[in-house]
Amino acid sequence: MTTAPYRVDIFAPDGRRSLVAFTEREVALKAESLLAFYKGNVLSVGFTVTCHDPEAARRIAFYLTDVSRELELI
Repeated sequence: MTTAPYRVDIFAPDGRRSLVAFTEREVALKAESLLAFYKGNVLSVGFTVTCHDPEAARRIAFYLTDVSRELELI
């Protein structure tokens, strides 16, 4: 069994969730869907991105930060 190379950990007031995927896009979309659950209260949610490619981790983190900002305004 191969380990998925992309991981996002979401830290919310109601617990921690780990999302894994084989592509950068897939893990970002999974994380976006989970962040949407907290719309209007996203600032109480944190996340970390783990993968072997620092540039990919940076892209995912920037994307999720933008998503969080948008969801906070809803």
